[in-house]
Amino acid sequence: MVFVIKFLLLFALLGAAYGYLFNGKTRESFGEGAAGGILFAALGLVQLFFIGILAIAGIWLVMRIL
Repeated sequence: MVFVIKFLLLFALLGAAYGYLFNGKTRESFGEGAAGGILFAALGLVQLFFIGILAIAGIWLVMRIL
């Protein structure tokens, strides 16, 4: 759980920095960048979760065949 929080926080900070630097130096661009970073991180975590499930299913299938 700590990994997930750190991962989301890291991407929020990166998104906020990119929003602040490249989208105008306002509080709104900072917040939009942070929200975009969290959304990007959440989608990445969901993909990692499902890749892990598929890997476990593949290992189980190979064990059942052999």
